Amino acid sequence: MTTQLDFSVGLGLEAAFATITPATRFFESEAKAKWDVKTAMSKGLRPTKGVDRTSRQSISHVEGTMDITVDAPTRGLGFLINAVMGSVVTTNVSTGLTQQVHTLSTTDPVPTYAVQEVVPLLGGAANNAHIFRGCAFDSLTIDAKEGEYVAVTASALLSRILVTSPGVAAAYPSDDGLFSYVQGQIFLGDGVLTEPTTTALASLAVTSAVNIADFSVTVKRNLDQKGFNLGGAGLRRRAPVLGKPQITGKLTAEYTDNVLRDAYLAQTSLACVLTFTNGTAVLQVVLPAIRLGGEVPASNGGETVTQSIPFTAFDNGTATQPIWIVYRSADTAP
Repeated sequence: MTTQLDFSVGLGLEAAFATITPATRFFESEAKAKWDVKTAMSKGLRPTKGVDRTSRQSISHVEGTMDITVDAPTRGLGFLINAVMGSVVTTNVSTGLTQQVHTLSTTDPVPTYAVQEVVPLLGGAANNAHIFRGCAFDSLTIDAKEGEYVAVTASALLSRILVTSPGVAAAYPSDDGLFSYVQGQIFLGDGVLTEPTTTALASLAVTSAVNIADFSVTVKRNLDQKGFNLGGAGLRRRAPVLGKPQITGKLTAEYTDNVLRDAYLAQTSLACVLTFTNGTAVLQVVLPAIRLGGEVPASNGGETVTQSIPFTAFDNGTATQPIWIVYRSADTAP
């Protein structure tokens, strides 16, 4: 028997595109899946048949999407980050602690996953899982808002759906915690950036910023939307391939000085290091070169003046990567 609270979502890495694969990692998430069945309707006309007929409508295209949002945990998050970033090096730092350094992959095709969700039936009756196959993750957002846990959202394209299997039972780490806003620190400026290594965190030679109220960054892989070829019965026949990645974000800053205003006006590149620490666990986002979008400070009716500033990350030709996501945990692998 189940209640409406017994939702679960888990992922498993596929050995080949759209193969049946059990979920191996589960996340505490109210994930949202949408399954889109598109149909084709004949345009032909026939006397006395003025209403569309069932015999002239059929399935033409089938695909789904899913957003998995989690409060960033201190165990297991690397699996979700790697699903989007695609490249990771994992190294032991000390007993019971490893460091994962995630970067953007550059090899096609992208890895695909099976995603299992169990949505409880009303009344507690046993029900089968929705098992989506051939799932490719297209974007990742890390969002730090005042007074909240750090939120991580991974978005996927879903290729197949299986509804006749009970799936596997959900299992979770027993010793995981969460990264919260109050455990965060941000460095933002044009100082010297020390890149992360396999065992060391990144650092930026500027004073810690004290005026940033919230911060979010999104990595979008822009996977291709093709592959619905003949013989596929409306389904994608191959794994997606990489598009041109985009790294964007937004921050809110109190107007304490003119650093951000002047960086926007001159389009000066700034480095950014955002770090959250929970005991020995660490989540760090490193951006060597961001350029700010437009907003100059304006009056706020006597209230605290803030700036809502979009930004874009770039390859500055010096740093070895345009972004690193570093994750320290007790996990021995992503």
